[in-house]
Amino acid sequence: MGKSDLTFEDLRSMLSQQKIAPVYLLCGEEGFLIEEATDLIVASSLDPEARGFNLDIVYGSDADARDIVSHASSFPMMADRRVVVVREMDKLGNKELLAAYLERPLSSTCLVLQSVKPDFRKKPYVTAKRSAIVLRFDSLRDFQIAGWITKRVKQQGWDIGAEAIKILAAYVGTSLREIQSELDKLYIFIGEKRSITPDDVRAVVGVSKEYNVFELQNMIGTKNLSGAVKILARMLDTGESPIMVIVMLTRYFTTLWKIHDLRRRGTSNADLTSAVGVSPYFINEYIAAVEKFPLHEIEYSFEVLATADEQLKSSSWDQTQIMVNMLHYLMKQSELAIA
Repeated sequence: MGKSDLTFEDLRSMLSQQKIAPVYLLCGEEGFLIEEATDLIVASSLDPEARGFNLDIVYGSDADARDIVSHASSFPMMADRRVVVVREMDKLGNKELLAAYLERPLSSTCLVLQSVKPDFRKKPYVTAKRSAIVLRFDSLRDFQIAGWITKRVKQQGWDIGAEAIKILAAYVGTSLREIQSELDKLYIFIGEKRSITPDDVRAVVGVSKEYNVFELQNMIGTKNLSGAVKILARMLDTGESPIMVIVMLTRYFTTLWKIHDLRRRGTSNADLTSAVGVSPYFINEYIAAVEKFPLHEIEYSFEVLATADEQLKSSSWDQTQIMVNMLHYLMKQSELAIA
């Protein structure tokens, strides 16, 4: 009988008890977690020495459903189980022909199907939902990343604080694969220490302690023009991309706009975190900035940022001057017109 709405931890618990299902459907856009789940199923199902004869990895772009059924219907050699992994299932030819096999899968085979966007209205997905173990791995939203990093680091035997998470998430982004890659570097970097500090993250990711986009946002949020100019100049001198600064500031002002709108509609501060996709560790900084920026200034900021972006890409102006002018306009402390 099929099971859905299971979590990665549910899967880990079942596999640790050797409760291995004949069919798994791993779906969603977070490929990193799908691959981790697949690796866990394979490791739990087959000893390393048995994989040469009993592990088949097939790509849907190169195969037909008949090929999958043929692999899955074969008995294991010198082992209790055979594992068939189907990547890119969405590209599989005649995939609806899998439905009959999914109704009566071979008990000695573990079939792992990977799908980005399964259509549960059609076969074989509707059959899999009824008869297989289905796990969904959707991409995490921004506000979920901090919690994921905290949990991940703890599972791997280390600790990490809120400020270190903030730096890591902002400079690496929301790709779990890239975050894990940076964590692996951090574990090596800190040696025998068990706790990751902000300075550790700065050293590995390459972020200055005093001159980074967080400090720039803080200066902008408090309308400290001289402080913002100083930080921006140092960031540019050390090789920070002006375009990346604009991207991150656009994200920053977008968040301020959302907070303004939600508060206007009566959303409480406690509910803002999930509503705007900001970690609870940092929401108070955004709320404080909203008090400084009326809505019309936030809306004007998008025009300022877009103009600076266009100038960087299409003019011969000095990049530092373009960015400094941008700061003046963002904080309403210049009367110069943007060309």
